Amino acid sequence: MSVIRRHDYTLKIKDTQLELIPLPDEHLPLLYKWNNDPEVVYWADSGNFEVCTEEDVRGIYSYVSEKAFCFLIVYEGNPVGDCWVQEMNLEHLKEKHPSKNVYRIDITIGEKELWGKGIGSASVKVLCKFAFHKLEADILYYICCDYNERSRRTAIKNGFVESGKRDVVDSDRAKIEYFYMMDKKFMR
Repeated sequence: MSVIRRHDYTLKIKDTQLELIPLPDEHLPLLYKWNNDPEVVYWADSGNFEVCTEEDVRGIYSYVSEKAFCFLIVYEGNPVGDCWVQEMNLEHLKEKHPSKNVYRIDITIGEKELWGKGIGSASVKVLCKFAFHKLEADILYYICCDYNERSRRTAIKNGFVESGKRDVVDSDRAKIEYFYMMDKKFMR
């Protein structure tokens, strides 16, 4: 039995050697490696800088993939990160948009030597198109925290606008969580 729910979408990023392929179970060891690297986890998760066990990783991806389309980010033929478009799971944001199809994007670049190379931004751009055109999203969110300036720039570069923020009380590093939103009417 698969841990990660499969889908059949492959997203190619025009004029690049970058594509998003369905995230297969065969890459669970790689997901474990990334989620067990304190530096990767520091930037990818706003919690208290904890790494994950193999069981944690299996549980996270099994749970998320039930309501998300999970992708492996492949650059020049090599896996470099993962991302997904997920049905909104935060109640306060779902309640803000009753009767709308609301999704969120999450992304991790696990190969640190490729940070800052535009891979995350390009991946987010194609995920936005996928969400609006294939999933018929009405609203799309990108959520990040104050300490991750690179992630905040990715949101803004892709046309998201800040729609709210809240104080974070249960994190040693995050003080503010930002909610960036994109409406299908304003997608570039």
